[in-house]
Amino acid sequence: MNKQSIAALLLLAVQLDTAAVYAAEPIRSFEPDSFARIVAGHKGKPFVLMVWSLDCDYCQASFSALAEAKRKRNLDVVTIAADRADDAETARLIKNKLAPSGLTANVWAFGSAPAERLRYAIDPGWRGEMPRSYWFNARGESVAYSGLITADKAAKFLPK
Repeated sequence: MNKQSIAALLLLAVQLDTAAVYAAEPIRSFEPDSFARIVAGHKGKPFVLMVWSLDCDYCQASFSALAEAKRKRNLDVVTIAADRADDAETARLIKNKLAPSGLTANVWAFGSAPAERLRYAIDPGWRGEMPRSYWFNARGESVAYSGLITADKAAKFLPK
């Protein structure tokens, strides 16, 4: 087998692996009742929920800090894209943004309800600034934070 054949096989393997990851973790539709379901599904354990969008300048750096916290502390991370993933291109862009950080599980995107209603379902006091994160402790209490998430910010919000 020559070098070109080996390279082609490796490329095919990577593409198949990527396709399997994308197929295994679908983007869930975030509707008005989804926030309560997410919180209930994490009862008794700390987690962070981050709302972001494809045009958010600070979100990619925040993903890196969250991925590090996830690795170091076995922290559950839930992401909600404020973009509607009801078309294949937007869904692909959402997955591509999350892939480098490895935050490919627990991925949600705004569903069919109006964005204002979905933001209100998350937090009636939130006006849409991003990234917006909610840091939940094991008792279900949360702290909201708007802005860039750094390793220092994550350490501040996480239980000791």
